[in-house]
Amino acid sequence: MPYFSIETNQTIDQASNRELMKKTSTFIAELLSKPESYVMIAIKSGTPLIFAGSDEPTAFVRLKSIGLPKELCSELSEKICGFVEQELKVPPNRVFIDFKDLARDMFSWNAKTF
Repeated sequence: MPYFSIETNQTIDQASNRELMKKTSTFIAELLSKPESYVMIAIKSGTPLIFAGSDEPTAFVRLKSIGLPKELCSELSEKICGFVEQELKVPPNRVFIDFKDLARDMFSWNAKTF
């Protein structure tokens, strides 16, 4: 159910990107206490991004999940920013995160809605 994506202007080679996606999948599953078998990850590196008029390292992150509690978004933000900084060298003040709680009847997998 969780979909997590990162768009960044940092460049990552294909092998490193695959490794990072696997590491990110485990991180998100643990962060949300969800089975990793439901987690989908996308990392798009080398995306042309300008933030605050600068092309210094930056990232736009999306986290969508069924049952994503609003009251946890601040804590999730801190942990996600720490992960992005550690893995991509993008400081937290250069990261935007878009959180979205998905309605079960508006999200589908395996030809069925949840």
